[in-house]
Amino acid sequence: MLAVRVKNPGEAERPGPEQSVSWAAPRQPRLRRVLIAGDAGAVLAAWSIVLGPLGGFSGSPSARLAVIGLLTSASLALIAGHQLYLARVCRLRTVEVSRLFRVSALVGLGVYLGGNRLRVDLSVLGAVAAVVVMAVSLTLSRAGFNAWLRGHRARGRHIRPVVVVGERDDARHLGDLLERNPELGYTVVSSVAPTADVFAELEARRSDTVLLAAGAFGIGALNQLSRELLDRGVHVHLSSGLSGIDHRRLRAQPIAREPMFYLERATTAPWQLAVKRAVDIVGGTLGLLVALPVLLLAAIAVKLEDRGPIFFRAARVGRNGDDFTMFKLRTMVPDADRQLHLVAAANERTGPLFKSHNDPRITRVGLLLRATSIDELPQLLNVVLGSMSLVGPRPALAHEVAQFDDELRGRERVKPGITGLWQIEGRDDPSFDAYRRLDLFYVENWSLELDLVILLATAGAVVMQGMRELRGQWKPRTRELHMVDLTIPPTSIEGAQ
Repeated sequence: MLAVRVKNPGEAERPGPEQSVSWAAPRQPRLRRVLIAGDAGAVLAAWSIVLGPLGGFSGSPSARLAVIGLLTSASLALIAGHQLYLARVCRLRTVEVSRLFRVSALVGLGVYLGGNRLRVDLSVLGAVAAVVVMAVSLTLSRAGFNAWLRGHRARGRHIRPVVVVGERDDARHLGDLLERNPELGYTVVSSVAPTADVFAELEARRSDTVLLAAGAFGIGALNQLSRELLDRGVHVHLSSGLSGIDHRRLRAQPIAREPMFYLERATTAPWQLAVKRAVDIVGGTLGLLVALPVLLLAAIAVKLEDRGPIFFRAARVGRNGDDFTMFKLRTMVPDADRQLHLVAAANERTGPLFKSHNDPRITRVGLLLRATSIDELPQLLNVVLGSMSLVGPRPALAHEVAQFDDELRGRERVKPGITGLWQIEGRDDPSFDAYRRLDLFYVENWSLELDLVILLATAGAVVMQGMRELRGQWKPRTRELHMVDLTIPPTSIEGAQ
């Protein structure tokens, strides 16, 4: 929790209109070149695949290289045109992936329509494959960049100091929000009241960025301070006071030349639900067919390790509060349910959720299955049968749901999913607040586009998570269990299965 310090007005004079701030934060190393290099490599790899094994290119090898270079340059220009090298755009993973897919679609369409001039012969299916390959390649590249950047920011690099301006509750809420999301690259160095000398505080903290809680100001005071900050080159962020509303539902609609927004209702047409179900059936069936060889090998490995059962059948709470059986490959020792109360002290999450990376109940094979998310593949059967969806809030245990309030129970309005918004944006956040906020955001703002973006982002998240897990956890593990007190009854099994 951020401790809010309210600073009284200071003695320092504000810079005059002709001056600019002299306390600009230290310049961070430019990350854009790293990002551009990663995008260029991803596009090169994608089109090398498309114009090689997947496509028909009738020119010479040198001409093929020239076409790939042209497509890479055009792709990078489109990426820049979609503002994907601006931090304020890429900060939301769903927005970033959505725009990357749009760029891939535009490039694929351009190649399909103008293929004759480029001596590229792509069928409709080939063009679709090109779009998918490029979108996945860019998504994986961006996921790698984000993982690299998170590692640097965890060590205090590429961080922008921010001064929050607002009343105590507003400042505390905004400060906590930034504190719980360090991947955004902000660190709150001070929180001050609207009556404080913001310029003196910025200078003292060597910050050039402010976050204003708009509701804490009168109209005249907010206008004056915002203009003075902008005139001095300070980066100004304004909070809207809204929470859980997708920015795409906000439409700029000035009234009498005053900046205002129109807030659209969240509506779901019956045809959208029908398309979602069709995608679940087709995607789940194809996924099972493609994953069948991997599932067979994994099942054999699970059985050979300790001769226990292959599958784990977990009782979960689904849509409308109905119970269902969720299928997973077993990743723990056979009697893990009776040992949960022995490892509760190792819980790394807050609230009713349980998660421990060093849970000694996890088997060696189970460690590999979890790191690669192979243990989740049997849930494709749940998707085909209709108890789950490809995308949605993760299904909760009955004892977890018993601790949810009425608002959070709203997540039961949709089917639980194999992956979801929390998996790609809050998976590493131990705070229960992130779980709550992202699940409710998905339910409130669901759309087919959001589902597609989550599916694409999941591919990158799984790869990066798998690499990180295997690198950090593939080592001898102890089975020693330490007895602790636990309020969760032992019958509430598979807390981490």
